[in-house]
Amino acid sequence: MSRLYDNKPLDNLPVQNVKWNGAWSHLAFPKSSKENPGVLCEGKVISQARISITSSDSSVTTKGRYFVLFLEIEKAHRRKFDEEGKEIEPNFSETTKVSTGYLNSSYDVKSKGQTDKLSLGQVKSFIHNSNIEDMLKDLVTKSYGDLFLLFKEEDREKIELTNGMSVRIKTLGDSPIVESLVIHDEVNLAVKNFVGDDKIGSNWTDKIMKMKGSSGVGKDNVESSEVAEEEWVIRNTFTLSVWSKVCIHYFSCTYFRIKLKLLLYTIIHWNRQHINK
Repeated sequence: MSRLYDNKPLDNLPVQNVKWNGAWSHLAFPKSSKENPGVLCEGKVISQARISITSSDSSVTTKGRYFVLFLEIEKAHRRKFDEEGKEIEPNFSETTKVSTGYLNSSYDVKSKGQTDKLSLGQVKSFIHNSNIEDMLKDLVTKSYGDLFLLFKEEDREKIELTNGMSVRIKTLGDSPIVESLVIHDEVNLAVKNFVGDDKIGSNWTDKIMKMKGSSGVGKDNVESSEVAEEEWVIRNTFTLSVWSKVCIHYFSCTYFRIKLKLLLYTIIHWNRQHINK
């Protein structure tokens, strides 16, 4: 039996050896913080490569294993952290819609201040690392895309990532290394999260189920829900009261009209009897 031929590229990428000038350590790159926030970007995976980093320092025998993701960037923002080092949502636009009517029936556009949106040139300047670029210069010149990022092999194996997929990525501080990656699913866009992903591919559903039952969680949402419910009850109670008065008035008028008709009928009938006599 002849073998079926498939012209698709191989799923298992060949490992390419590269050398780092010094002792390579993933921990040498500082974590994201207010002073070193990094970039949050959204784009498409153009191609991938697999590398094994060997240190020029002979005393370091451990190799760094990574995937190199070549990306086409669609939009990017500067990550933000508060004073306590907790990540907060960046300012995605200069304006926002604020509800001004009952049950979101109308909106008003208000200013949010300067946006945290970045251009491609700004993204490249923030994550630029000349040592990593020198290490991968032969590999980068053969590939396409706006920029490249290093993705740890152990994290890459947790998800099924193919070329052409849309992704959302947070960099590890101001470096070309992926801290977290989420596959951008248009169908389930509402449950994906930009901020605070605890693991590769995490989403809001996982976080809600994990945090369910924790004390104090969702307190603001509960209060907001109670206010909205109270507003709904007051408005509908008022509407019911108005309709009740209208109905009572209508039926009262109808009742008196019937009584008046009966009275007139009785008078006419009595007059007829007396006339006939």
